[in-house]
Amino acid sequence: RGRAGPGPVGQVSWGSPVGAPPGLGPPLGGSLCPPTPSLYPPISSDGTRQRYKQEFDSDLRRYKQLCADMDTINDRLGLLGKQLDSVPEDSPQYQDLAEEDNRLKDLKRSPDYQTKKLETKTLRNKLFHIKRMVSDYDKV
Repeated sequence: RGRAGPGPVGQVSWGSPVGAPPGLGPPLGGSLCPPTPSLYPPISSDGTRQRYKQEFDSDLRRYKQLCADMDTINDRLGLLGKQLDSVPEDSPQYQDLAEEDNRLKDLKRSPDYQTKKLETKTLRNKLFHIKRMVSDYDKV
């Protein structure tokens, strides 16, 4: 079963080497045009660094919540798949499980879920960029 979003993200050490926050790999590709380089240029003062860090912390909380929401749905789908494999197809229990499975699959196709998925990707890219800007500033 595939995961809808990135995995959990841990605490960020602002003194760490250049790279993504723990749990975040390089920015995701795709059709997203990253607005972050123009909105978050290289840091030139401690005040800007602090502002970036505050925004990072806020966005990281949102990112974690979105991932948790999507993981809940995906984990339930995985469990339903296993349960569906273990009961006879002609049983009432199978029918109930199949209905829930279809409901959750429909939910994943909904505009709300797709918006959350896109927001997660956008936040991931933004977090990666801000982390790099902070790390570059800290090297100076």
